[in-house]
Amino acid sequence: MKIMKCRCGQQVYFNNHQCVNCGRQLAFNSDKLEMQAEQQPGTGLPYCLNRTTAVRCNWMPGAGATGYCLSCGLSHTIPSLSNPENFERWRKLELAKRQLIYDLLRLGLPVDATRLRFEFKEDRRTNPNMSDAHVTTGHAVGVITVNAAEADEVFREEMRQAMNEPWRTLVGHLRHESGHYYFHELVDDKNRAECRDLFGDETIDYDTALTRYYDNGPQADWPAQFISAYASAHPAEDWAECWAHYLHIRAVLEVAVETEILDFDQEGSWYKHFVELVLALNEIMRALGLPDAYPFVLTEPVAMKIEFVHRAVTRRND
Repeated sequence: MKIMKCRCGQQVYFNNHQCVNCGRQLAFNSDKLEMQAEQQPGTGLPYCLNRTTAVRCNWMPGAGATGYCLSCGLSHTIPSLSNPENFERWRKLELAKRQLIYDLLRLGLPVDATRLRFEFKEDRRTNPNMSDAHVTTGHAVGVITVNAAEADEVFREEMRQAMNEPWRTLVGHLRHESGHYYFHELVDDKNRAECRDLFGDETIDYDTALTRYYDNGPQADWPAQFISAYASAHPAEDWAECWAHYLHIRAVLEVAVETEILDFDQEGSWYKHFVELVLALNEIMRALGLPDAYPFVLTEPVAMKIEFVHRAVTRRND
């Protein structure tokens, strides 16, 4: 995340609505990727219509006449607000989505509202009259669906343990699912052979591979070859997992550079810088009695896959 400042010089943050120093209202401009502050306190700025809803969005409206920002405009379904619990779920889901959209814009990737949309749905399996209301988080033809219950920390922790995952976050879900969409933006006939050498053939039957994974567990050697156990289920999931971690790594390194924790002029690659940084972060978390900030191992095969993702993004922007 870039360091952002108000007109008065006070540092402000990505989710701020108001400067704590001068009182100016703030709004994030997704075209310029910077925070805008009103000329004088009280003069106002154009705001996304969701600024005054439960979402409390702090972005400026996007192009067009909808009045919603780029991120909010991508939400085609939200959890029913007849359920009071869904107000907070919706807010958290949109907050994570704004982080993802920032990631994508920083990479110079297209965020096309005609092809990409999000559906945040309430799972109602507990309702005996709605047996068909099972919501599975996933992606299909540009539609990213998220079970709104994932915004509840207790539910997410229960799922994390049930799935034997080291980590489970809303932004992680969105980054992963966006990987399925951007695969088709970044991999074509020019780099498909290299992609398959690293990840495997993405055309092998997906349902069969997932059934095998859930019935038999991950490949025995997955820690050496994959970033997660789930990545070993199918090449498409391996790509999506590596894509998500690429976004994680980019986000962390951007903060480190912006705050001058790291200097990328020094000798070494992103791999060296990131590993050194997360080892220190993990030790800090352990010193506080908290779980590791980044509980993953970047083996050489995984680093090569993430490097391919980086080259695919760079190639797309050349």
